[in-house]
Amino acid sequence: MVFKRRQELTRLQRFREYFWPKSGYRRTSIYLWHRLSRMQASPHAIAIGFACGAFISFTPLVGFHLLLAGLGAWALRGHILSALLGTAVGNPLTFPFIWAWIYEAGNILLGQRHEAAPIDTAEVSETLMAGFQQAWEIFWPMLVGGVPTGVIVALICYFPVKFGVERYQQMRRARFAANLSLDESCSHDHEQEVRS
Repeated sequence: MVFKRRQELTRLQRFREYFWPKSGYRRTSIYLWHRLSRMQASPHAIAIGFACGAFISFTPLVGFHLLLAGLGAWALRGHILSALLGTAVGNPLTFPFIWAWIYEAGNILLGQRHEAAPIDTAEVSETLMAGFQQAWEIFWPMLVGGVPTGVIVALICYFPVKFGVERYQQMRRARFAANLSLDESCSHDHEQEVRS
């Protein structure tokens, strides 16, 4: 493979690289933007896919984000790979803020108090049902708050991504056409030199 590492990373190194990339978050985000803009699909499909991924990142369904983003993009006829890239909106740096926000938003929408339900570890270990009940008290407001927040974030992501991909594809087509016409004129000049 062309881009395969000479020495495989250990699990600990891969874990560290996920949370703190050696190349930095800026370079990683630039790389993701280039991957997104160079995809061979319509700008609408790419933007819908990315918006699906961003939307799913605002749900508390951790562990299912990639699967749900791909299914959402497929259902909306979006680009599935761009949906997977869109889930990068939710990352180790943003998840604490996202979770705090959607929990508060869910409590407001449900008309509940804004205090986090305290989890008593002794009670959880005594009975599994108590643990499920306490987890539900946190999960339900997060889900209720995550859906409208995710819709807003998806709309916010859709338009800049669509515009950016359209612009990039137009510039790429123009550059390709310019290179093609330059190649044709050079070959035409070369043919005339050979004939004379």
